[in-house]
Amino acid sequence: MLANPHLLAELRSHLRELLTHDLANPDQDPHLSGVMFFCVTDEPSRQLIERIELLASEAFFDARGRAITHHMKAAVVEGVQIKRCRSAPADETRIRIILSGKGYITVSMARA
Repeated sequence: MLANPHLLAELRSHLRELLTHDLANPDQDPHLSGVMFFCVTDEPSRQLIERIELLASEAFFDARGRAITHHMKAAVVEGVQIKRCRSAPADETRIRIILSGKGYITVSMARA
């Protein structure tokens, strides 16, 4: 299964943008996709993270909710690690996007 190359290119572009973005994170919360972070950050930061979540959800999961490893590898840019979380519940696939010096974004999907 091949991801739309434009989708992966857009995701990489947004990841690079987030790495250089002046992130509003007054509580220094590392969980950038968490509710607490979203309550305290600014709108541009929130929109950028939401866009990354959406693109990652489209690119990293197949129709049955399983991780597509080669898409995860293709989306990596300098300063970013993308890993599958092994501690996820048995009926869920969880992927963590780790941004050096910023924190992490988690995307997940139920498995069929």
